[in-house]
Parts: sequence; structure tokens; C-alpha cells
Amino acid sequence: MNFRYRRWLATGVTLVAVAITLSMLKRTDESLGDASTFTGWTLLVSTCGLYLLGLRKRWITLRCGPVAAWMQMHVYLGTFACAVFLMHIGWPVRGLFEGILAATFAVISLSGMGLALLSRLTPRWLAAISQDYRLERIPTLQAKLAANAHRVAIESAQLGEGATLSEYYQRRLLPFFQSPRSLLYLLSPGGRRRRQLLRELDDLDRYLDSGGVENREELAAMVREKDNLDYHRALQTRLRWLFSLHVALTWALALMITVHVILVYKFQAVL
Repeated sequence: MNFRYRRWLATGVTLVAVAITLSMLKRTDESLGDASTFTGWTLLVSTCGLYLLGLRKRWITLRCGPVAAWMQMHVYLGTFACAVFLMHIGWPVRGLFEGILAATFAVISLSGMGLALLSRLTPRWLAAISQDYRLERIPTLQAKLAANAHRVAIESAQLGEGATLSEYYQRRLLPFFQSPRSLLYLLSPGGRRRRQLLRELDDLDRYLDSGGVENREELAAMVREKDNLDYHRALQTRLRWLFSLHVALTWALALMITVHVILVYKFQAVL
């Protein structure tokens, strides 16, 4: 069974499950039953099913299917849970605790969608760079690159006209090599600053002799490598941040759901 067929099959099963839930919800309303209890327990069961992925990752020795298959199940079960959540929640949401619970579920859902999208796109974006970097080694590589760039700038200062290059390094390249990229870059990395620096370096050729041009080419190559490192770090860090947010909120959600169920049945008992 190829991937495309499995995807269409899983999508069809999810839509059928949503349709069945809607049909049963309508019947419950028509029979004057408690629709919120029906959708609440459906949401609780589907949400508990979402936690199975974390357990599967911990039980790596068990033969219960590949993690990739569990990940797909997690995605489609999460889609179903979002649909049931919209059926269950009352509009507008009343109560501070209920509002926090609904907001937490919404953020978890959005972060899960973001993770699903970025998990597919990030490897493609990183594949555009010829060299692969491990996130843990990137700070060391950046420090080494900054030291080499500083060495080349000092050497260029001794070449007469090359002082122009060293002045440019002091003014423009030193902050680029020595300072971390902004939070905005981490959230949405791009190559605008790289293109600007390379264009400015090319414009310096008219002021440099042959030795200065060689140093300028070295610095240009280092600018490209530094930007590649920053790009790798931004994409991998963004993915890790989103994953950490998703996991942290899921456990907070589990606690709030427990409190929510207790409060609901305690309130019904009082009535």
C-alpha cells in the first residue's frame, strides 16, 4: 500500500468518523439526551489516544508498528479530536477555567499542525544546503568561523589598500560574525542580510589590489558559511521550540481535563 493511498484512506476514515459523531450528536439532541456528555467523553477518549504516540516512542523495544505509522495515526486522530472539540465547546466560552482549557487545547492543536507542516518542509529546506550540520556543533563552528574571519581582516590591514577591507570588516562583518541572529530571524529565517553583505563586499573590489581581492573572497566565503550555519540553527531551533511547547502543553492539558471532568460530575451531583 503506497503512501498516497494510505493518506487518502486515513482521510476518508477520519471524515467518516466525524460524520458518524455528528449523526449521533444529532440523535442525542433529538432524544433530549445530554449532548455535551456524549461529545465530552468522545473528546476525552480521542485525546487519551493522542498520548499513545509518546508512549510508543518510549517503548522502542516493543514490536507494535513503526513510529512513522503511529505519527500518522496521531495526526488524523488529532484532526478528529479538533472536530469533536468544536462540537463540544459552548459558544461563547463562559468561565475563566473553561476559557483557559479551551485556549490550551487550541494552542496545542495549532502547534501540532505547525509541527506536522514543518516536519515535512524543514528537511527539504535544509537539503538545499550542500553540507549538513548538527545543532549541537553549530555554536562551535560559528566561533571557529568568527576567529578565522578576524584573522583574515587583520591580515588585510597590512596590505595597504587592504585596510579598506579591514575597516569594512570592523563596521559591518564583525557584528555579523560575533553576534547571534535576532529572534525574528529564528522565527522566519531568510537570506536578505547575506545578499546585502555579499553585494557590499563585491563593491569593494575596485579599491583592492590582488591580495586584498583574495582576502575579500575568503571573507565572502565565510559569510556564506556563517549564513548557512545560522539558517540550519534557526530551522532546527524553531522545530525544537515548537515541539517543546506542544509537549509541555499536552501534559498541562491532561491535568486540566482531569479537573474539568471532576468539576462537571461534582456539579451534576449537586444538581
